[in-house]
Amino acid sequence: MTIYSVIQLVIFSVLLLNTVHLMPAFGRCLKGAESAFQSGYLCAMLTMRLARNILGLILVTASTAPNPEIHALVPKGILLFLVLALINAALTQYMERIRVEEGARF
Repeated sequence: MTIYSVIQLVIFSVLLLNTVHLMPAFGRCLKGAESAFQSGYLCAMLTMRLARNILGLILVTASTAPNPEIHALVPKGILLFLVLALINAALTQYMERIRVEEGARF
């Protein structure tokens, strides 16, 4: 195994474990949310993380595919991965700002 294959295996394993870990969180976010608004944002954040992880799993396996047409799609997939990460970061930042504002009121 080359070092590149080992790195791909580690990335694939981390993304897979993180994706499996996110599944039960959907039920908890609906029960633990204080309002429907907060529940919607939590579900949106989890959905973005899940989509990002699944796309990452696809990209890791696609980068080793022998088909050059699939290799041509990898840069577009990486761009989509980054967009999903930015959307997730924006949602997380917005939720933190709301949480701090609610804490300042009380």
